[in-house]
Amino acid sequence: MKRSFIRLFALLLALLLAFPMAAQALDLSSLFGDDFTQNGGINLIDNEEDEEDEEEEPAADEVVSVQQETPVVTNVPAPVVLPDASADTSRIRDDADLFTTAEEAQIAQRIAQFQQNTGCDFVVMTANRSHDGISAQQLADEFYDYGGYGLDAENSGIGYLIDMYERYHYITTTGVMIDYMTDERIDSAINSSTSYLSSRRYADGVLYMIDTVERYYRAGIPEGQYQYDVLTGQVLTARHKALTGGEILLCAIIGVVVAAIFYGSVHGSYKLKGSTYSYQVAENSTLNMTDTEDTYTHTTTTRVRKPDPPRSSGGGFSGGGGSGVHVGSSGASHGGGGGRF
Repeated sequence: MKRSFIRLFALLLALLLAFPMAAQALDLSSLFGDDFTQNGGINLIDNEEDEEDEEEEPAADEVVSVQQETPVVTNVPAPVVLPDASADTSRIRDDADLFTTAEEAQIAQRIAQFQQNTGCDFVVMTANRSHDGISAQQLADEFYDYGGYGLDAENSGIGYLIDMYERYHYITTTGVMIDYMTDERIDSAINSSTSYLSSRRYADGVLYMIDTVERYYRAGIPEGQYQYDVLTGQVLTARHKALTGGEILLCAIIGVVVAAIFYGSVHGSYKLKGSTYSYQVAENSTLNMTDTEDTYTHTTTTRVRKPDPPRSSGGGFSGGGGSGVHVGSSGASHGGGGGRF
């Protein structure tokens, strides 16, 4: 019994010594981890946590690529082009609120073109209340004069008033525009634009008025135009004579012929006939003035018929090619005219 127990103990001791050596030979650490060889056994809990960590952490040399597709947009509508909202609207005072923002920008752009094409100004004013006895003429004149409008030394330009309270529109002319916009032209412009205002197309009426004035400017000052005082009828300026191209050419030809004849006559009178000798006039002639005297001979009186007082036509004045002139409260001279709508 005692000998059997000793043999069993020796067998177990041999197994314990032999098992680690067999595990090393079989490289069981590759299956169960380093804990097997270091701790002499298998740590299942730590191995499970390591496996979870290995699943959660990507390898260092693994590259993750994500591609995003850009959506393709088709059938995009073309952008809507609106009038320039930044256009200078300082030439427009819309107290009656007749124009939209887009219409004001359109009018402002047209005024800028007018200024560039003519060198003159154009301003627009609307009103919708009583003016306490102030006429449309005075209102338009003062709006233009005291507003500091005009582009040259004479402040040449047009002021256009649309008065909704009186249902009346009026244009005032200043500087050179007095000569371009005669009474007849003013009446024509007022009458032609009335239909736009009557149909509540106020912006179109203003644009039409600007176009009409510019068209008259391009046509030039009409033949026989003159300025007269609307109160006394007194003629203030001589009648304008507009020469045609043919007339200018004819005058130039006549001038050259007359000059050639005069030169030949003078030159021939100082040349000796039948001789090669010529007298040197410049070197051999002198002039000594010893006395001067003015002798009164006669008086010439010229009489000019005083024109008939201008007739009124809807606030405007007609007088053939004439332009009626009045003086505003600022002391500036104006022409002008208007009518109801």
